[in-house]
Amino acid sequence: MKIKTIMANCSQEFFDSHSEIRRNMATKDIELLVANIEKGPLSLESPVDEVFAGPYILKEVASAVNEGCDAVVIDCAADPVMRAARHVSSIPVVSAGEASHHAAMMLCDKFSIVTTMAVSVPMFKENIAKYGYSNRVASIRAIELPVLALEDIEKTFQALCKTSEIAIEEDGAEVIVLGCTGMMETRDRLQEYLQIPVVEPLSIGIQYAAAMVNTNLRHSPICYIKASDSTVALIGDL
Repeated sequence: MKIKTIMANCSQEFFDSHSEIRRNMATKDIELLVANIEKGPLSLESPVDEVFAGPYILKEVASAVNEGCDAVVIDCAADPVMRAARHVSSIPVVSAGEASHHAAMMLCDKFSIVTTMAVSVPMFKENIAKYGYSNRVASIRAIELPVLALEDIEKTFQALCKTSEIAIEEDGAEVIVLGCTGMMETRDRLQEYLQIPVVEPLSIGIQYAAAMVNTNLRHSPICYIKASDSTVALIGDL
């Protein structure tokens, strides 16, 4: 099967340094098409960023069918325009954040999300409330490193260790969910250090998308009514 992952930023530097690790997540059964948006914010950390990135995320989602893709994964733990994307796609649309939350809930009673900046925390809170499982989230904490600073793997790892320990000891977290797909290179080491499960959103999102394809499932057209032709045309004209 062919799955398209869409980075929710237009930083060419970020794309160049992170695309290979994403392509390496392909398997003998999963071909990955890695894309980022052509316009918008250099990184997505706030509701304002989501507004400017949103149309170009939708453009990449809408083009996935023409590219022969079987499913799409939004490569961002904040799930930008995820619900809107399902209105313009005839193939499954999974977002990394929502997928990681569901995975965490199969592993524990309470999980914590550790994300980049404090400005991102309200986005996660809003998503969690919308999804309906606020009672399963111990906390949402930020390491106060912007997305583009995550290139410093050691600094990111140390910040994640410190903040994750607080989430475990003070908030009662039983699983840590990484709140940014740019943190993926720290996942194995962090899990070994903490000795509890650490969920990396993009890898889970890809596997969830593959499961939907393998089981012939997609989002319900009753919930996600197809967008009008005029709206789809607007997206195509971007």
